[in-house]
Amino acid sequence: MTNSEADEHFMQRALAIAVAAQKDGEPPFGALIVDERGLIVAEASDEVAQGRDLTLHAEVTAVRRACQRLGTQLTGSTLYTTVEPCPMCFTAAWLAHVSRIVYGATMEAVFETTDGEQRELRVPASVLNALAPQPLILNGGVLALQCLRPFARNLPTGAT
Repeated sequence: MTNSEADEHFMQRALAIAVAAQKDGEPPFGALIVDERGLIVAEASDEVAQGRDLTLHAEVTAVRRACQRLGTQLTGSTLYTTVEPCPMCFTAAWLAHVSRIVYGATMEAVFETTDGEQRELRVPASVLNALAPQPLILNGGVLALQCLRPFARNLPTGAT
């Protein structure tokens, strides 16, 4: 399996997690951590509504779960996330030494699709990465339209 095939494969899994979370009343974010052997070591969705905790983003929870399993050095691992990570999520991955972040839709696209209803700091991951003393490998836009689609369902009637 090539890198792009693997990225699409794991993004499909992250998207399935996001859609399932949306059905449970959570925002449609899904994330997983894949180790250097290509094994999923942790996965998560947003749990902000259920947990009544705005820090329970999918990416942070996936990193937390992976660290609980493997320790705090996730070198060689990849974080797959349906939406570009916010500053909090990017920092969690960076602190845990995640090597790659692969994301679907940009936060800007989500903001535009939801007419600003999805409240996030819109700092691009590329900007955060440029500020990091040890940058990660970023790959954005993987299945971007599919990852954006669940947010379009949240729009009021008549919205595009």
